[in-house]
Amino acid sequence: MILNRWLPSWRRPWWLAITLLLLSHPILAQEVPSPVADVRPVQIAIIIDDLGLRLQQDLRVLALPGAITHSILPRATYAHRIAGLASNQNKEVMIHLPMEAVNHSQLDAGGLTVDMAYPAFKSMVEAHIAALPEAVGVNNHMGSLLTTNPVRMRWLMDILNSNQTDLYFVDSRTSIDTVALHHARHTGVPSLRRDIFLDNELDEVQIERQFDALIKLAQRRGKAVAIGHPNSETIAVLERRLPTLVKLGVELVPVSELLRPKKAQSFSLSEQTKSVSEPARVAKGDAYERFISQSGTSVFREPVRSFYRLDPYP
Repeated sequence: MILNRWLPSWRRPWWLAITLLLLSHPILAQEVPSPVADVRPVQIAIIIDDLGLRLQQDLRVLALPGAITHSILPRATYAHRIAGLASNQNKEVMIHLPMEAVNHSQLDAGGLTVDMAYPAFKSMVEAHIAALPEAVGVNNHMGSLLTTNPVRMRWLMDILNSNQTDLYFVDSRTSIDTVALHHARHTGVPSLRRDIFLDNELDEVQIERQFDALIKLAQRRGKAVAIGHPNSETIAVLERRLPTLVKLGVELVPVSELLRPKKAQSFSLSEQTKSVSEPARVAKGDAYERFISQSGTSVFREPVRSFYRLDPYP
């Protein structure tokens, strides 16, 4: 400014005058608000299936810290007791709906099969819904055959819709040919799919590896869904790892929370079903149609169709 005072006006820097003019403009002089950060909370949901069969193991699951989602076989011996206890603890409850397997393994009580006529099919589904009034969602137990049948999946989603129960649906993905999620979304049933099986192998090291894969997937995508079972190995890993989620910046939420739209998120829920370098995976236990009988005995049967595959762990 001192220099400019001693210089003739025609020799003063032209850029100085333009800068002063711009800064004095009423619009440009206003403070520009900083853009709102795109907050993407990292969330995971963990569903524990096959509950209601083994009381002591189920009670250990109920004691796990955080918002574990409890999927209960509707006609299992301890189904009502576990559902009531979970509900009293504000834990989310699902109906673990038995469905026919590709190798026609013995079904749990109340199982849905491809040869059922619509009235019987509808009556069975509605009976399961009535049996577990605490439930807010449904996922398939076994079902590597039934979930590939478009007609039966349309029936199921229409029934869930017509009951106006606001039940959501999670496709457990026991077959890579499943059409369940497609028909759920086409019918308007709130729905998700399973991303990771925690206990593909009943070995704590392998379960830890799958837990790590769940965290990495959630960090990459913002959210992820895992399914595990009430085995001693799975419970032991969860007892160790769930308390560490806070340090990792990961929030354990019930499944219904993942279906709640987030204003701050820049990706839609539908993006979860896109292939994002995460291969479709069938857990070994489900590929072999692993099921637990009422006596608590684990049974494995060999697959009879070649479409089953085990992708390598990430």
